[in-house]
Amino acid sequence: MSETTRETETTETAVPPAAPVVGTAAIGAGISANAGASSAAQRGSALRKGIVAVAALVLLFAVPFVANAYLVFVVGLTLVYAVSTLGFNLLVGWSGQIGLAHAAMFAVGAYGSAVGIAHGIPFIVTIPLAGIGAALLAVVIGAPAIRLRGFFLAIATLALGMAIVELITFAAPITGGGAGMSVEVFTLPGITGSASTYFVILVVAAIMFFLVRRALIGRFGRTLQAVRDLGQLSGSLGVSPLRYRLVAFGLSGFIAAVAGTLYAQLQTFIFPAMFQMNLLVPMLVMVFVGGAGSLWGPLVGAAFAVVLIELFQDLGDQQAIAYGVLLMVVIAVLPGGLTSLWRTVRDSRLGARLRRAR
Repeated sequence: MSETTRETETTETAVPPAAPVVGTAAIGAGISANAGASSAAQRGSALRKGIVAVAALVLLFAVPFVANAYLVFVVGLTLVYAVSTLGFNLLVGWSGQIGLAHAAMFAVGAYGSAVGIAHGIPFIVTIPLAGIGAALLAVVIGAPAIRLRGFFLAIATLALGMAIVELITFAAPITGGGAGMSVEVFTLPGITGSASTYFVILVVAAIMFFLVRRALIGRFGRTLQAVRDLGQLSGSLGVSPLRYRLVAFGLSGFIAAVAGTLYAQLQTFIFPAMFQMNLLVPMLVMVFVGGAGSLWGPLVGAAFAVVLIELFQDLGDQQAIAYGVLLMVVIAVLPGGLTSLWRTVRDSRLGARLRRAR
């Protein structure tokens, strides 16, 4: 055999030309398979959540047909507080700002709607108008306050919120002052009584949850989380932390005012004392008990708080103390709120033992 033939055989044996091509194709196929599996898992999760949401809406829609007037009122109050907590959670849980003027924005919505209706503006129109007015007021409050952090931000916004409630009291010719004012109730065509108010609350709550969820699961929500976690360092990512904090203040005020308009319709009579610390403390409980930064935490926290309101209604002035103690206990036991209960049990030793037992 010649030298040339031996060299050719050695070369062909040492370097198989098809091997790299097969390896690359296998890696590409593996990546595509993993991406497809991840996408399918996400679609399955979204489908399950959608089914749960539709089922919940159907059950809530059926409440006026199967429950008495008191239970309809309680469920309606839960939905109102859930919408309010949705805005508070956006500010506290998603942007990391402990702004305590939320009860005041709630009052602005309630009084704005009631005064607008008294002057001939349809209730449906007062909802966005009150929301926009509260959003602008929240931006005015937030502009100097967003440069503060922690305790200082909380005290500054609390003082401004209390001042707003006092202004409502002093504006007696418009708001009725400390004596309060009656609210003309909006009625849907063909539906009378508490059922009409309940259905309005349900529709508005469903719209608000849908819109806020769409915003928070997208780029806006991720940016808010970056501002919360990184603070001023988020500026290195091309994000203006002050601007996003101010946007969070405005959106929180808008949502709180929308909830306030619904609250006024549900109560039919409002007065300034309803919007002071005895309302702000339960709102804080709703945020942290439900789960700050959780998408469904506002609904869970509101349902829990309404039950507590019914249990603690005989405590009078001691309600705030009871709420404060409960808040500390829940934060100590479940820092992520009730929505993190399943995850906490799953990751605990008990959860590990149950998985091994299966």
